[in-house]
Amino acid sequence: MKRTKSFFFTVLLISIIVIQFGCDKGLEPPVEEPDPTGVIMGTVTYSGEWPPENELIQLFFVPLPFIPTSVADILLQLSSLRTSNSLQRNVEEDEFLVDDVPNGAYIYNIIANQYENNLLAWRPLGVYTENDGVIIVSGDTTVISIHVDFDNLPPFPPEQ
Repeated sequence: MKRTKSFFFTVLLISIIVIQFGCDKGLEPPVEEPDPTGVIMGTVTYSGEWPPENELIQLFFVPLPFIPTSVADILLQLSSLRTSNSLQRNVEEDEFLVDDVPNGAYIYNIIANQYENNLLAWRPLGVYTENDGVIIVSGDTTVISIHVDFDNLPPFPPEQ
């Protein structure tokens, strides 16, 4: 009889341990991981007099995860950067979209203008300033607005 009680308690103890460590929280839904990329979409508004057409070779919205000290800094990262499609010229307002933006913080977000047919001839026309200029991408869509004032262009490289 003593052996049966001992055997019963041993089996009971092992069963409790197996059940305790084997529990996977029952019907609790699994935690979904965020998408590894997100989308930045927004509106750009313009004021002031537009530059001549020959100074508007290309015009894009560009989110940067770093503050460049020169155009060369940007060109060194060119293969990993995402940009919007080309923006319209001589309009009061336009919309842009950048998809497949890797999750992370983007700290220098600009409307970039190639102003000559030279790969190094780029300048910012407008800088995103809301939320201290930082855009956080975390697998979803972030909506922003940015303003370009042609009478008061931002310095480049940016003042830190």
